[in-house]
Amino acid sequence: MGAGRDWRRAGVITGIVGVLIAVPAAMAALVPTRETPVNHGATIRLTAPGQDPETIEFSGVDGWNRRPTGDHTTAVLDGPNGRVLLVTVANGVTDFGSAAQWRRKVLGTQAFPVREDGGNIANTYGFAGPTCRGSTRPGVCAILGDHNLVVSVLISGTDAGADLQPIVYSLRVPS
Repeated sequence: MGAGRDWRRAGVITGIVGVLIAVPAAMAALVPTRETPVNHGATIRLTAPGQDPETIEFSGVDGWNRRPTGDHTTAVLDGPNGRVLLVTVANGVTDFGSAAQWRRKVLGTQAFPVREDGGNIANTYGFAGPTCRGSTRPGVCAILGDHNLVVSVLISGTDAGADLQPIVYSLRVPS
């Protein structure tokens, strides 16, 4: 007779534990991701500690919404028409070619596989590098280097390189 009560108690405890796990998970799913709108003319700064320079900034994303990442080396923004922008900076680069190849592999892990498309892009602030495209999904990207920094810029949901230009042309090391 005692064994039957043990099973009932175990069932009640299991039910309570299930509720304690399921309710917070369901509530978290209902709460939208906290995003911050990017105001007109605002710049976004990213820092990869290490050698100087270690900070970059960019603009060209007026009206986009920035997601919190908890990572000072990465920015993720939601833009118009379902586009997503991913910008990441890494420090300590001594071989840009190897670093660019590595960043393309990382983009494949962070977002989706990309391939070089034969293009190059540069800006007046010294950043330059190859452009790329999504291999399995629509997206454009560029891997840019200057000094000891490598920056990857990827916009998903588009095949138009023109979407990259305002961001890449604004990319610089702040003075």
